[in-house]
Amino acid sequence: MVIEIARFQVAPDQQKGFFDAFADVKAYVEKAEGYQSHVISQEIEDSSRISLMVKWRSYEDHVELFEPSEDHEIFINALMPFLQDEVEVFHFNTALASIGGEK
Repeated sequence: MVIEIARFQVAPDQQKGFFDAFADVKAYVEKAEGYQSHVISQEIEDSSRISLMVKWRSYEDHVELFEPSEDHEIFINALMPFLQDEVEVFHFNTALASIGGEK
């Protein structure tokens, strides 16, 4: 399994529009091959930064199948008007992760 983290920079006056747009297009990610789950959250230290964490079955499902797809184009184009900067995207291999239990 792979976790993708996409970081968006969104001005405070654009955040409602961003979250509304995300709600409108999140189904394009959710129906993608290899999609497992996601969390979208605003950073505490800098509220203009919003991160989308998506759990994928594999790196290839995200990069080779979803990113070049028309569904990805629809998804990202809906969010673009609200962004102040380029989207930063990182991938993490959970096979190499140390995961603790919840208390």
